[in-house]
Order: sequence, then structure tokens, then C-alpha cells
Amino acid sequence: MDLFEKLKVDRGPLGKHSNVEEGYFMFPKLEGELSPHMKFRGKEVLTWSLNNYLGLGNHPEIRKADAESAAKWGLAYPMGARMMSGNTSQHEELERQLAEFIKKDEVMLLNYGYQGVLSIIDAVVGRKDAIVYDAECHACIVDGVRLHMGKRFVYQHNDMESLDKMLLL
Repeated sequence: MDLFEKLKVDRGPLGKHSNVEEGYFMFPKLEGELSPHMKFRGKEVLTWSLNNYLGLGNHPEIRKADAESAAKWGLAYPMGARMMSGNTSQHEELERQLAEFIKKDEVMLLNYGYQGVLSIIDAVVGRKDAIVYDAECHACIVDGVRLHMGKRFVYQHNDMESLDKMLLL
């Protein structure tokens, strides 16, 4: 009996492959060019986990700019969160250009989606507002909601009756 069975834990889509690595958790090894379809253990699978939302990860101009930037500044520049140690003149120039492009006074870039969601929740919801959210929403939403000073109501995942109850509170 392995640990999953002892704990009566569902292995889930990744855990079902734990026996491949002698019972230890393993990360899925995806192979091939970044795309919605990649290979996992030799079989083509639909890939939902990439942060290539616009599908530009393999665009020749993007790859060229990426390579040129890495050659000029290195792969680790800037180091750390922008707020602490990662702000650069390139960030500021991109913000200026984006603001000009969308005809706004200013734009703020955030390093990653997690930070973005936390920031958005804080920016649009006030102390007197209530948030109703799905119990299985992404961790960044849960953390953003936890920081909220107002009322919070969680409903069971995809359960409309549970949602209705929360909306009536």
C-alpha cells in the first residue's frame, strides 16, 4: 500500500503517474514546441498549463527579441520582484509605450498573473463590498480574497444551489 492509498488521497491527473517514479511525486515532462498540443510520455496531450495565453511563445519575432534581450541583459535580469529589486528603465519605457498605445495617462506592469489578480482585487473591491467566490478558484483569487477587509462568502465548486445560498446572505 502506497502513501496515496494510506491517506485515501485521490492521485489526480498527475498523481496517477506517481508509480512511475517509485511512488514519489513526479512532475509531468512535456516535450515538443510550446503549443496547445504537446507530448507526455510519448502521447500527444492537450496542454492547459502553459502561460502562452496569446500563442506568441514561438512567434519568430518574439523569439528573436527574447534571444537578443537574453544576450544583452542575461536570463536573470531583473532579479527578484520588481517592487524590491527588479525595476528597470525597460519596464518604465514599456509602461510609457503601452499607456500611449491605449491612450491612458499611465500603465502599470506586474511581474506575473498572481500579483496581478491580488492587485486587481484590492483595487476594485472596498471594505464595504462583499466577495462571493468558488471554493476551487485559483489560489491567487483565494489569497486576494483573504486580504479583503469586507465580507467574503465561498460557495461549493460549480454548485449553483450553494451559490444561491451565498447570494441570499
